[in-house]
Amino acid sequence: MATPSQIAANQANAQLSTGPRSADGKARSSMNNLRYGFRSQSVLLPGDDPAEYEALLQELCDHFGPRDLSEQRMIREMADAEWRLRRTRHYQEELLTLRIEDIAVARPDASPIALQALAYDALLTESRGFAQFLRYETKYERQYNTAYNQWCSYRDGMTRKKSRDAETQVMSYLAAPIPTVAAHSEPIDRTDEPNVTDEPNSAPAIARNAPCPCGSGEKYKRCCGKNAPPKLNLLVA
Repeated sequence: MATPSQIAANQANAQLSTGPRSADGKARSSMNNLRYGFRSQSVLLPGDDPAEYEALLQELCDHFGPRDLSEQRMIREMADAEWRLRRTRHYQEELLTLRIEDIAVARPDASPIALQALAYDALLTESRGFAQFLRYETKYERQYNTAYNQWCSYRDGMTRKKSRDAETQVMSYLAAPIPTVAAHSEPIDRTDEPNVTDEPNSAPAIARNAPCPCGSGEKYKRCCGKNAPPKLNLLVA
């Protein structure tokens, strides 16, 4: 346990360690967490082109077509992972290029493929940073794929939800009672309508004792008038 004198000494030393004082020193100190950009919270590093990053983000947005804030977030995560992945591969290419140039001086007779293999093997053996770049490459590929899979799952879930909502709406419509037409509250007055008979072209009535119109010479009541209507089609002028 620290003694009171040690605590006082520590507090006095802390007052002497106040961090950078100049503007340049503060600017450098603020960039301490940008360690190769791999563990940084900032995607863009000094020297990066913001317009190029925005072009990448816009390209992904045009391809995936985000519909809401959640999808925008997933697409931005894909853009961040892709940006860092490209940077990592660019670092690897630069290191390999420099190493190939060094080996080419000592091995002028080696073929281009041999120079690449020798440079790659030398970097893996001698450079710890190069091996880290390979691990970061895998990490960013995984981050991109994770964000993409999340977007696919989210989009699929939203599509299913819209389908269920539409089905529910249709079922509610079909289950609704059918509207009925109200009955007429007052009786319809038909006194002014013309008298319509079932047989508008029926023949005039024939007296029972009149000669039967069939021409038999019998009275109508003893002939056709018994069971059948008069046979007007047999009338003789």
